[in-house]
Amino acid sequence: TAQLLQYLFLAQIFVAYTTCEEDLFIISQFSSIMGNSGNLSKKVKMFKRKPSPIKEIMNYSDPQHIRKFGINPEDLISFAGGWSNHNAPENLRKAYEHMLSDPERFHLSGGYSTSIGDREFRNAICKFEKHLYDIDLNEKQIAVGLGSTQLTNDLFTVLLDPGDTILLLDPSYCNYPAQLVNGIPDIEILRFSVIDEEKWEFNADKKIEEFSDYILKNKPKVVMLVSPDNPTSKILSHEFVQATLNAVKEIGAYLIVDFAYKELVYDGVFPKYFSWSPSENFISLRTNSKWCRSLGRRIGWVEAPEFIVEAMEFVQSSTILSPDKLHQMAFGKFINDSIEDGSLDVYIQNTRKLYKNAAEKTAELIRKYLDFPIIEPDGGLYIFMDVKTNSAKFVENILTKTGVLFIPGWGFGRTGTNAVRLSFGPLVEEIDMIEQGIIKIAEYLNETKPFLKIN
Repeated sequence: TAQLLQYLFLAQIFVAYTTCEEDLFIISQFSSIMGNSGNLSKKVKMFKRKPSPIKEIMNYSDPQHIRKFGINPEDLISFAGGWSNHNAPENLRKAYEHMLSDPERFHLSGGYSTSIGDREFRNAICKFEKHLYDIDLNEKQIAVGLGSTQLTNDLFTVLLDPGDTILLLDPSYCNYPAQLVNGIPDIEILRFSVIDEEKWEFNADKKIEEFSDYILKNKPKVVMLVSPDNPTSKILSHEFVQATLNAVKEIGAYLIVDFAYKELVYDGVFPKYFSWSPSENFISLRTNSKWCRSLGRRIGWVEAPEFIVEAMEFVQSSTILSPDKLHQMAFGKFINDSIEDGSLDVYIQNTRKLYKNAAEKTAELIRKYLDFPIIEPDGGLYIFMDVKTNSAKFVENILTKTGVLFIPGWGFGRTGTNAVRLSFGPLVEEIDMIEQGIIKIAEYLNETKPFLKIN
């Protein structure tokens, strides 16, 4: 009984203290009564105590997690996942089939590539970028990895030291802060708001000069942007990005642009920086995950100056050793074949139309049935919606009462505290299900107006 009381007392303290230096003492005391399960690293213990938005998002793909809310997973209507659900290119499937059908090719696919990818595949990437965006690249400016998450982690390792500063927009992709805090000791994360919360408008272009001045004043080592953005699905203007690069150059820092949704720009009209080659201060993060519906076939690449690619090779030799050879072989063949027969352009154009239609229909349904302001998307999978109340409570309540799931906006930054991210990606070809989910929410909210007053 005494040991149990001690455990409960320490557990209460453990929950109460979340950011202070005394955490290390509390962890050591907590570990002493938890046996070997309490003997994990201090970093992991700190990390486990802070909620991870990405971990929460991924949990919702687990049927057992959904059942905890009293929901039958088969009845769930999910606007949560950041995943696309259209069909992958047929030429990509055929490329895998080609690799697997021949014993010699399949044997070759089980070998190592270099730590930054096969030269043949990196040259296929150069061809891909030149064809779509007229980017001039050479294979020495490309490092291939196991998707953009791993590449981001290793890129942070290459660029950032303990105590450095990184600047993100607010809101911004919710996994960056967790990656930074988990990977770089004493990292300082600055945020710059690009949402007018009163009008619920994306106002980055109105803050170009202010953002540049903020960079010059605070001197971050890295400025990280996403375009089209997650969660707002807005495309940053060329003027905004050019001014950012100018400021970054002035302080000798780095600008990274995460182009995860680059091929999903609805109208196919791109800002000039979409065609930028890597430079001493400019780096692009690239992936085939969303547009090519290759979410689980983990592959991505960094386009960077040669000195950064050389550093990535050093780091990746100890983190991933080698990117997946089969994915490189298949995707490389797909690139070459689909450019040659013209199917790449057709596929991307059709995919853009599909997501533009889903975005427009979803926005129209929200305006029709829900009295919540939204930020109109330009590309990607999302609509960022102001629900005017605590988003975590709102999401849990809506899920429990209606079986419809959003992602709360708190993980994307302070401006998302009272907002939710609605992803139409999982239902891109099921507009009727999108409508059904929004109607369910509207009917419930119309019956329980007082809920909206919760803060």
